[in-house]
Amino acid sequence: MNLWTIAFAMFVIGTTSLSVLGMAGEITRAFGVPPGGAGWLTTLFAGTFAVAAPAIQLLGRGRRRPLILAGLALLAAGLAWGSLADRFSHLLLSRACAAIGGALVAPAGAALAIALVPEERRGRALATVFAGFTLATVGGVPLATWLAQGLGWRGAMGAIAGLAVLCLLAAAIAIRDPEEPPSGGGRAAIAHLPFRPLAAMLATTGAVLAAQFTVYAVMAAVLVERFALPEPMLPAAMLAFGIAGVGGNAAAGAAADRVGAGAVVWAGMGGLGLMLAALAFDLGPLPAAAALAGCAFAGTLFTAPQQSRLAGLVPPPAHSLVLALNSSASYLGIGLGAALASLLFGAAGPAALPIAALAVLALAALANRAAPAHPKPSWSPDR
Repeated sequence: MNLWTIAFAMFVIGTTSLSVLGMAGEITRAFGVPPGGAGWLTTLFAGTFAVAAPAIQLLGRGRRRPLILAGLALLAAGLAWGSLADRFSHLLLSRACAAIGGALVAPAGAALAIALVPEERRGRALATVFAGFTLATVGGVPLATWLAQGLGWRGAMGAIAGLAVLCLLAAAIAIRDPEEPPSGGGRAAIAHLPFRPLAAMLATTGAVLAAQFTVYAVMAAVLVERFALPEPMLPAAMLAFGIAGVGGNAAAGAAADRVGAGAVVWAGMGGLGLMLAALAFDLGPLPAAAALAGCAFAGTLFTAPQQSRLAGLVPPPAHSLVLALNSSASYLGIGLGAALASLLFGAAGPAALPIAALAVLALAALANRAAPAHPKPSWSPDR
């Protein structure tokens, strides 16, 4: 029950962070900002999350359940505030509030998932939890896009706030810590961090996410303006994108436990590169939507195995901290990718985005070559 409740929380976080991708047109028209300006909503969410996630772990004492409950409450409050915002600056601030809530929930939830299962099932447990995030692209983001078209973006954001409240109630009932938190909290866990391999892995995570969001952040505008997809077909395109992401996540957990996380990470990066290369050509609307779905499959194939590799580097007391750092790297990459998308979209047009994304993915490959394929713990049970 714990795992699926955490997955529900990840679904809410994913829907919150990504729903503006489908609401971009409504939001920019409502506030009179350029189309590329909606990317800054993703950038601010990501940047705030990137700073808050490790800071919370360093200041906290490792207690997971209170972090999850407080984070969901703050997430709901940020969404409600955003639905009532009368200025674009207020909407940006509400996104920062929601991001802090997500930063409380995600690392604590991932660490709790690891604590609930034996090591040989770690990949599957992480894939179950992060299925919530990928399901957000299947159900949450298309639903938010559809609601924005029918009720307006304010109604859609208010509905997501209600979903966060429902998740908070479910978490209060279902989530329990299976063990006492490690003594000393995040600050004590620093002693267990192997900095060089950790830095290489975090750089890989950040660059892969930056490559993805160089296209994802303005995905709706790319499909409509570059590939001539009719606007009424956007929810269906988002749905295909999300279904492919769920497929990649489902494949990743079992594959990582079976053939090794390092091999699956490389497979995800290679597949992402092929799909981005396809998007550099003048495809029709349906092939372009299919290529974006391929990006979603390959991108989610990367996520759970990468976290499994990171968890293998450190002992349990440091799991929350290292996963918080990975979340921080992920959202920093998302923020950089979204910022790059916003800048390039206006300066060079949507055709430049997949080429820039491929350049960033090449940096990710270089970082991953410096990371251990099969991490060996830098600690021993005696420590």
